[in-house]
Amino acid sequence: MHEIGDKGVFVKEIEQELLEKRVDIGVHSMKDMPPKPAEGLMFTKAWEREDPRDVLILREEQSFSDLPGGAVIGTGSRRREVQLKKLRPDIKVVNIRGNIDTRIRKMNEEGLDGIVLAAAGLHRLGMQDRIACYLEAGEMISAPAQGVLALEIRKGEKELLQMLDALGDDETANAVEAERGFLQEIDGDCHVPVGAVCERNKDGVFSLKAMFGDEEGRRQAYAFVSGSEPRELAKRAAVIIRRQMAGMVSLVGAGPGDPGLITVKGLHAIQEADCIVYDRLASPDLLAEAKLGCEKIYVGKESHHHTLPQEEINRLLVRKSMQYEKTVRLKGGDAYVFGRGGEECLFLRECGVPFEVIPGITSAVAGPAYAGIPITHRGKSLGFHVVTAHDKNDALADIDFHALANGTETCVFLMGLSKTGEIAERLMDEGMSPQTDAAVISCATTPSQKTCISDLMHISEDARRAGLVSPALIVVGEVVSLRDELNFFEQRPLFGKKYLIPKIGEQPTMLRGLLLAQGAGVDEIQVGQIMQMQTDFADGVLDADWLVFTSKNGVESFFEAFLKRGGDLRSLAGVKIAAIGAKTAQFLQQCGLRADLTPDEFHSSALADCLRAQLTGGEKVVYLRAKNADDHLRRNLEDVCRFTEIAVYENQPIKPDLASFCPIENYDGVLFTCASSAGRLLETLGDAWEKAKAVYSIGPRTTAYLKKHGVKEVCQAECATYEGLVDAVVTSETL
Repeated sequence: MHEIGDKGVFVKEIEQELLEKRVDIGVHSMKDMPPKPAEGLMFTKAWEREDPRDVLILREEQSFSDLPGGAVIGTGSRRREVQLKKLRPDIKVVNIRGNIDTRIRKMNEEGLDGIVLAAAGLHRLGMQDRIACYLEAGEMISAPAQGVLALEIRKGEKELLQMLDALGDDETANAVEAERGFLQEIDGDCHVPVGAVCERNKDGVFSLKAMFGDEEGRRQAYAFVSGSEPRELAKRAAVIIRRQMAGMVSLVGAGPGDPGLITVKGLHAIQEADCIVYDRLASPDLLAEAKLGCEKIYVGKESHHHTLPQEEINRLLVRKSMQYEKTVRLKGGDAYVFGRGGEECLFLRECGVPFEVIPGITSAVAGPAYAGIPITHRGKSLGFHVVTAHDKNDALADIDFHALANGTETCVFLMGLSKTGEIAERLMDEGMSPQTDAAVISCATTPSQKTCISDLMHISEDARRAGLVSPALIVVGEVVSLRDELNFFEQRPLFGKKYLIPKIGEQPTMLRGLLLAQGAGVDEIQVGQIMQMQTDFADGVLDADWLVFTSKNGVESFFEAFLKRGGDLRSLAGVKIAAIGAKTAQFLQQCGLRADLTPDEFHSSALADCLRAQLTGGEKVVYLRAKNADDHLRRNLEDVCRFTEIAVYENQPIKPDLASFCPIENYDGVLFTCASSAGRLLETLGDAWEKAKAVYSIGPRTTAYLKKHGVKEVCQAECATYEGLVDAVVTSETL
């Protein structure tokens, strides 16, 4: 470790001895201790500290300012390193470890010009004569609580605590409170440069000097505050630092469930985010839009179960703002509509973190619309009320039911499924007619949406019989009567159906999106991953007459490897290109190349036939393929050309994890886009495969594989594309 945060081995050993009652007091250097002691232990009041400054030891007698340009200084501290470079950008800082004697020996053996150490250690060892100069706080801010001993004892040892505290020093205790308070506020650890030193002047006023840097040491910020309350100084210093260092936190409303309802600005924020902190209701499709390397943190809340308390979420956002330039807080619906977004923004502001709010579409409006219920309508409702149905104690919220019952506006109750009966009774008690139209909408705007239409008298019982689940919203008013005429969402051809797709890779497939657009529910199970091959093939393609691509993966892998090795697209000007289908050709065009040949039917047999018709004999045809691809193209073309295969990627198998998926019989069908995914899923399911209700295949080769392995009934797409496969499913379901 550098100086703080992570516990060293010796610290853990001493704490274990304390907890097992083999020793009664543990003595550490306070600067090396985390902000809080181990469970069951506590720190006593700090004793008078030694000199908190850092010092410079030089191999030859001279001063720091007299060191020549390019001088080499050793330290094991990132904090010291960045501050040394700030003082003298011309010097070189190298890493050095070990105790004081070891570091001095290394300085001499390795010919370093000097090393930086803590004054306290040298003083305690009587080695002051080795100090060339002291680095004042204006030059180098020392580690929080440097020079202070940490006395650690077991909690509950009242007599021992009283004896040790009697030897404590008030001024040191106040300084430690300010310095370690800053460390805790700024959430520093051993990976980042953090410094803090607190002093009290003759008038009794405390001054705190603090610094903080990023992990790479490229940016630092400084704060200088004074006052009478040490802990308050720590908070103020942290705010000043964050105002200089913190990245932007964007609160983004994810919409009510349908990923297509995200705003354009919200989608851009997701795509640019370095970190996404997301809720339970945020769609996986939105998370898939994040860039490679984006950290994703789930903090979802369900009834009676919170992954993180709200206070911890608030602190998490502040912490991530200091790690990343752009952090997105992705919240279901709209961030400010019963989403506690206001609390999060107030906390960010209090901590000095910049933020913005990108509104989302609330389920209060989108839910009724997707159920065929306009929230307002001329002649039926000129306005609407939106209220949350329960309070923080999970009881019915304090709602003005008299005003709602005696108005003409639509009433929408969010998060109120369990309170449906109470809500109906209160409205009727306040004078609303029992025959008033009412609806409960479950899982609004998702493929699992269910809607129960009734009247106020019977809505609670009817919703219970319908088996509706949370999240759900309740709509009361005349506008509910328009549902039969305006219900568009639940009329889509595959609404209420659910399908399973084995896929290669982690990202959601385009096929999933096409099925969702038809109203279907979709589960995707990963059965493989694409690994690019480290192949030097530049010479093998430049003299080719034809390059052949049969997948987007082949195109992507080829271009990444080709360009990484300095390839120039202009060198391919005389090479013709064949693509197996429209999607592969489209991806080629995005990469800057146009396909010269694409068959009318998008499968390998059609591609081979088209190529044969183009070849005159003797041409060099290079097939950029998967390592484990079959030899179908080779067998059909090698007699009419010089056929060469180059593996540019490998479709590696992954054993599917079925634990989080429904039994196969619960799906209305399974869709296969290639033979490899079919083989892997069939192998995993074993005999359970026979319970599948329907099997769909993208093309003849996948169909042949399925039938060869015992699947008797296969519905094959007329056109071997994702769109063709979805058409086959729609046709089958609507016959």
